[in-house]
Amino acid sequence: MYSIGRFASIGRVTVRMLRHWDEIGLLVPAHVDPETGYRSYAPAQLPDVDEIVRLRDLGVGLVDIGRIRRSGLDEPASRRSLEAARDALRDSIETESRRLARFDAYLRGAEGDPAMTDAPEIEFRLVPAQRVATITRRAAGFGSHNIGPVVGPIFPEVEAALSAAGIPFGPAVAIYSADESGDGSGVLVTAGFQLEGDAEAVPGLDVHVLPGLEQAAILTHRGSMETIDASWMALIDAVRARGAVLADAGREIYLTPGDVPQERWVTRLVQPIA
Repeated sequence: MYSIGRFASIGRVTVRMLRHWDEIGLLVPAHVDPETGYRSYAPAQLPDVDEIVRLRDLGVGLVDIGRIRRSGLDEPASRRSLEAARDALRDSIETESRRLARFDAYLRGAEGDPAMTDAPEIEFRLVPAQRVATITRRAAGFGSHNIGPVVGPIFPEVEAALSAAGIPFGPAVAIYSADESGDGSGVLVTAGFQLEGDAEAVPGLDVHVLPGLEQAAILTHRGSMETIDASWMALIDAVRARGAVLADAGREIYLTPGDVPQERWVTRLVQPIA
């Protein structure tokens, strides 16, 4: 039998980790002294430690590891847990790859690469006022990974309400603004559709007018929402390079129907400027 310290050293984990695994029933000691409560482990438990460590390294949660160890990989829920961890890892790799590309582009621009310092094609123009029907909900923060799960369900909800009321509508629109309530960590997501008529009220929706903008900088983003953050950064950099001042939160106008694959989406980014 091994003491908990020796077992932890051989298994290359911490004593605290072993104690936690015991508390949640993931890896119970072979023996616990009834008087001292001291844990002892058997040599045959070393492969168990190795399996848990390997699965944790792959991003599998402890609850899922417990299920896998109890039921084996042939059990559907165990298989789904592994597939979910694999998908999360793939998404993380793709996200970091895009971040690395932006990092390299930033470095090339900072080093004076003319190809990287050219501003993206934007237009400066007046944006007229627009009547919209929207819903506002709270997201944990900015960034597509926070915004996406919140804004996505809003559009079909607003669309269903407008269709039920027989009100014609146009492109989808969204505005993201910092939430000043609570601890100030959230983002208010206001999303819905531009209205083509003069509707005054729709049950469950906020019908209001987006004020016109005397001047705005506008850039067209093409492709997935996963890369839209980079387009916003490019737009803001271009505005500042022209000596303009950002005046308010930006707007996103979605010009492509939601049933079109995201890689073919066209989104108009509208940044109010002074």
